[in-house]
Amino acid sequence: MTRKLIPDNICHLPHFRKRTEPIKYIIIHCSRSNPSQQLETLNRLGLSVHYIIGRDGNLTEALEINKVAYHAGTSKWNHSQGPSLNGSSIGIELECPDMGQHKKSYPHRQIMKLCELLNYLLLKYKLRRENILGHSDIAPTRKPDPGVGFPWIKLYNEGLILPHHKNCLHPSTDEIFLLDTIGYDTSVLPAARYAFCRRWLPEEVIIEDDLQHLLDNPYPPDFIPQDYKKYIKRLRAIAVAYEQERRLHFWYEK
Repeated sequence: MTRKLIPDNICHLPHFRKRTEPIKYIIIHCSRSNPSQQLETLNRLGLSVHYIIGRDGNLTEALEINKVAYHAGTSKWNHSQGPSLNGSSIGIELECPDMGQHKKSYPHRQIMKLCELLNYLLLKYKLRRENILGHSDIAPTRKPDPGVGFPWIKLYNEGLILPHHKNCLHPSTDEIFLLDTIGYDTSVLPAARYAFCRRWLPEEVIIEDDLQHLLDNPYPPDFIPQDYKKYIKRLRAIAVAYEQERRLHFWYEK
């Protein structure tokens, strides 16, 4: 039995629709504003999210899980159908004044609360860990969050991110095939490359302190990784990890 996770605050937003699709994805976002300001902004824009986690680690429930939140926008992952992942996802917003541009952007207590929440959601809704994604993963041409400084390694250490080995490589070396195998929308290749590097090869990503410029320009339109050989090797390692994980059948799956 999954232990119930009790939020510190409950403030439900009025913007939602009835959920008719199975939940499959968890999408991690970040916002410069504190949770109260985020709630005000989301309400003003007619948007919503399920949870908000402040820098102090406090958890706000902003919408019930059985309702579809408007958080993902135009988005795609792993050949998903339709224009958006809203209907099949849970949205989590993190308070982050610098939009995740530095290694210490996210306090430890905030990330530990996120890990606690993710563990709860995975067990409660029988979700697969390969479907824990950043907003930039599913909308690479539009979104830079949760940023190059987001500590994916801490989620990995908690067993929430797929293990991969640097020398266990996919046999293919075709860049588009590998990005597509992982799940990225490759219709704008530089954007897909940059989103991959944000998560898996952050040394290739430019730290941007002009946050408005970052929001307006989430990827360099002519981006090619400087260490292209290392990039392809990392792509091959991640692609084979995703392929192997997707072949697994868990106890809760028919």
